[in-house]
Amino acid sequence: MEVNEKVRRSFKWTFATEFLSKLIVPVTGMVLARILSPSAFGVVASILVATSFAEIFADAGFQKYFVQHDFQSEESKKRCFITALITCCTVALFCWLLICFFAKPIAALLGVPDIYRGLQVASLGILLNSFNGMQGAIFRREFQFQLLFKVRVIALLTPIFVSIPLALLGFDYWALIIGTLVQQLATCIFQARYVSIPVSFRFDFASLKEMLSFSLWTLFESITIWLSTWGDLFIVGTLLSSYYLGLFRGSSTLTNAAFSLITGAIIPVLFSGLSRVQSDMHAFHSMYYDIEKKAILFVAPIGVGIFVFRDIAVSILLGAQWHEADFLVGLRGLVGCFSVVINSMGSEALRAKGMPRLSALSQIFYFPVMFAVLYVTAPLGFDILAIGTCLCSLELDCVKLVILNRCLGFSLRKLIGSICPAMGSAVLAGGMVYLFRSFLGTDSIMVSIISMLLFGVLYLGIVCLSRENRDFLLAIFKKVEARVG
Repeated sequence: MEVNEKVRRSFKWTFATEFLSKLIVPVTGMVLARILSPSAFGVVASILVATSFAEIFADAGFQKYFVQHDFQSEESKKRCFITALITCCTVALFCWLLICFFAKPIAALLGVPDIYRGLQVASLGILLNSFNGMQGAIFRREFQFQLLFKVRVIALLTPIFVSIPLALLGFDYWALIIGTLVQQLATCIFQARYVSIPVSFRFDFASLKEMLSFSLWTLFESITIWLSTWGDLFIVGTLLSSYYLGLFRGSSTLTNAAFSLITGAIIPVLFSGLSRVQSDMHAFHSMYYDIEKKAILFVAPIGVGIFVFRDIAVSILLGAQWHEADFLVGLRGLVGCFSVVINSMGSEALRAKGMPRLSALSQIFYFPVMFAVLYVTAPLGFDILAIGTCLCSLELDCVKLVILNRCLGFSLRKLIGSICPAMGSAVLAGGMVYLFRSFLGTDSIMVSIISMLLFGVLYLGIVCLSRENRDFLLAIFKKVEARVG
């Protein structure tokens, strides 16, 4: 089967996965946000700062290597997989033991000294995730996204049957920790049934040396991404209270969940597809431009919609006690549009071309600026902090555009030109609806419902003025109609 056909079919399953998650995740999130306090989510966010950093070393970039590399033979692929799996699990075990031994000073450094027991238990997930990650790499390489759909279903259902009951029983942040561990264990058991390469202990040092030439750069990139993604939580948790850390983390989770319907469907398939055509730059560019142009059609209304209806989104998904984060949620929505189609997709293109060092370079230009901005804006108020973090995100997007242009030969005119029409349509539609809500009031439920429907109609109307967009969206509608029928 041709790569383009595999990519097309894979999009169906990744989109179905993310669509299902949008039916389940908001419900479980709404329930947990009303049972647990923002402080409980702040505690878990602090724990994740430590465990996520350890997981970087447990993976060491082997998953990306396994998906991206063109192996000369099936035997070579098996040797690399077994070697990577043994290495990842060994490093993960070492990281877990290290965290258990130094749990008290690590918890004190994170600003939550009383949760060291939770840190010790939660870090068990490092070992489970390292095993799950290498299994998932096989499925992504072979475009088995239908199987990954089933894996995601298991992960989505776990909070309903574990986290929510434990939260109702008063387990506080332990409900989130235990739910995550059960989710990881269930994923591990299910994936093990379908792995095409049998697990053994045939460690091959030659394969390890070959993988490290790529993986060490990916590891370095992952560290810089961690500093950018989790470093802000560390600083916010240090400078502000666990309450504000919970608000900061909750707003990020909400906006990421909104965009994940698109990113979850696009990013894994984009990397796999671009990796298979990495030697043909014309096909490489064509695939990227095509996916970017289609992705922004869905990303733009999500981001602008979050900004316009930020109060409604927070009320429904988080609850009244989270409204202090409204402004940050709205700004993250707007900035997230560009982050998805420039930063996230651009990073996958660099990795698919075997250039993770360039993606790491973009992060190096970003996190020192981000750290400085956080230290300056955090004492000035939560809304000023929100503006600062979002401006830093736009700076990272600009750096990534320059790298794509200079190092991979992408046209800035095409990259930006593919974004502007859909983004402009969403901003125009959002501006009209914002004025409509301001005139009639934001307290009425009926006005809010009419406003959201009006936003959707206006956006579709403006976007469909383009024949290309009209044909693309009509083709999607016909396929959905045929399947429903």
